[in-house]
Amino acid sequence: MFLAAGIILFIVSVAIICAIIFTTVRTIKNKGELAISKKNLIYLAPTFLLIYFLHMSAWAYNGEGLDFFNCFALLGSALEVITKFKVDTDMVRPICTEYPVFYAAFVLAYVAGGATVVLSVASFFSPRIRNYFSCKRALHRGCDAVVGDCPDALRYVKSNKNCLLLAPDVSRSRYAELIKSGYTVMRDSLRGVGKRLRAREYNIILFSGAKIPYTRVIHEFIALKDEGAMITLNMEADQDDVKIIKERLIAGTDDKVGAFIHCFSKHELIARQFVVQHPITKYIPRSFYNANCSLKQDKEINVVFIGFGKMNYQLFRMCSMQFQFAVQQGEKFAAKPVHYYIYDHRDEALHNEFFSHILYEFDEDFKDCDFPRPERICDIAEVSRTDINSVAAKKKFRSLVTENSFTYFIISLCTDLDDASYAQTIKRLLPQSTNYRIFVRAKSSAENFGDDGILYFGDESKIYTHGCIVNDDLSEFARRLNMLYDNIQNMPKWLAEIRSLPLEEQGAALDRCLGDQEHRALMQRNWEARPMIEQASNLYHALNLPFKLNLLGFDMVKRADERDTGVSEERFHERYVNTGRVHDYADVNFFFEKQSSNVLAFIEHLRWNALYILYDYKQMKKKDMVVTESVDANGKRKIAVSHKDLARKLHGCLTTYYGLKDLIEYKFGLMYPEENIKDVPSTDARLRELYNLYQYDYMDLDRLYGEISTMGYKIVEQ
Repeated sequence: MFLAAGIILFIVSVAIICAIIFTTVRTIKNKGELAISKKNLIYLAPTFLLIYFLHMSAWAYNGEGLDFFNCFALLGSALEVITKFKVDTDMVRPICTEYPVFYAAFVLAYVAGGATVVLSVASFFSPRIRNYFSCKRALHRGCDAVVGDCPDALRYVKSNKNCLLLAPDVSRSRYAELIKSGYTVMRDSLRGVGKRLRAREYNIILFSGAKIPYTRVIHEFIALKDEGAMITLNMEADQDDVKIIKERLIAGTDDKVGAFIHCFSKHELIARQFVVQHPITKYIPRSFYNANCSLKQDKEINVVFIGFGKMNYQLFRMCSMQFQFAVQQGEKFAAKPVHYYIYDHRDEALHNEFFSHILYEFDEDFKDCDFPRPERICDIAEVSRTDINSVAAKKKFRSLVTENSFTYFIISLCTDLDDASYAQTIKRLLPQSTNYRIFVRAKSSAENFGDDGILYFGDESKIYTHGCIVNDDLSEFARRLNMLYDNIQNMPKWLAEIRSLPLEEQGAALDRCLGDQEHRALMQRNWEARPMIEQASNLYHALNLPFKLNLLGFDMVKRADERDTGVSEERFHERYVNTGRVHDYADVNFFFEKQSSNVLAFIEHLRWNALYILYDYKQMKKKDMVVTESVDANGKRKIAVSHKDLARKLHGCLTTYYGLKDLIEYKFGLMYPEENIKDVPSTDARLRELYNLYQYDYMDLDRLYGEISTMGYKIVEQ
């Protein structure tokens, strides 16, 4: 009888052990970690009963009676095993000696008892235990720390590995709720967590929805930076806030601190991605262009915004800056502005500073110029409060798609479903043609809507990522170009060695060097030392590369490896025709020819003008340009005339492409009043130096192939 009872109890012990192991393994497989919950309590009762019946068997084997009092007393023995891990060896040893199966059953039962107690107790504390070790692990490795409890912050933490939430102001109940939901949370301020930072890189992220004052976070950040922490601060802010933060809050900090404070805007990041992924030149038929990539006179380009909330407003700013075209008028080029049509059913959406800037302030700022005033950024053809379902609206949309026009329709009205539905309405209205594209803002994945010929953009799951907010490719691209090409004071030896390498080898060499934290910090300081307008100029130049390449009939994509080179440089220069660079622009007359390089340079100047106008710059007056003299290290006398004053937001180059020639001639007259510029040969060294105002636009384009190759991209046929 005892043998049969022992076998049965052994089988029960094995079953309980297997059940515990199965549950634990399944939890790890499903959740990627050992997630302990109160469900583990279900093993406590059967394990206790198993131990109780084992003790009852041992008691009976020892010849003791099994009356009520003895059975009740055995409960204490079983409880001592569970609660104190205490075994009555005198009672259990005889039956184990006689029947080894009982020995095995007792061992398994005690192991199961210990496991169930540990799991059951841990179930009450496991979220905090998991959170504690997750915080330790994240801080040890270097991580992203998001400040504040808000939906955007939670979304970022949830979407990115090695990320934690700093929530100093949350209540105990909210803290428990957050860690129970799987977030890694520290109830500590940025300043408070500073002592736990190790010799690793950390990124601090503040979303505007957290409602935490920028000044408070910046002060805490500065204190940590002064203590030597390797941290970078990334703050969400709109356009106006960025100006104040950059020009007021950050400007007063030490350069070594301010260099590590960045600002970002969710809608601007989406707009950046849009103009990079969908530059309008990507879709315009080649028949719209002349051989030199200028737009044909009878062709029109339209962009229609249906809905004008935050997203389309930011897109409008970005497109109006990036989408610039040139037409040929006789021996010269002229700007061909894109026509913008803006519709919304809300009056408040149609009244903003951008429209007044273009329609009123532009005329005021440039009504009294000493040099030709710059072209308008764009043509705001119509801004209208409109019922988009009206007959008049639909007729208007239909009229914008013709044989000689190309039109973007960009829809951002309400929900994803509403926008996708209205896009189908537009598609049904329009003819089968290649002369338009329909874009729809979709916060969720575009895959939800299928492939119906409509292009979806703005998937927010791709925005709330480390690669987009902390280290987006284009910002990194701009910083690296700045490192490779711009003047750097006291250039370190390692960077000089990189610059001495062949162009195609510089990118890989820079990658290797930037693995060193000190080298990355130098790149960051050098970038942030540049005035904000010059940072923006470099960044938006990088954004405009796909636009220019598509204009030439090329595109840029990431290289798979070093052997994946794309089209050859010779093939590239078949379309990018530039005879001036062959002779290092010795003859300044080249700048007024009609090659494709001249078209792209003309467009680049339009883009540059648009950027500076959007940043509130005005044309510098002649009276503000004065001659300065200096002596260089070789004792040579140098004469110069500055045509810009960044502090007062004045720049002489804010004129037309051909107006730069007037600026050059005026500067030459100031510098050399005894000479007539018309009598100076076009190859004169002094004149060539002044004509660098033109050459700057060409220099960027001349190294376009090399820049893209250096940064790990390749050029392919469109």
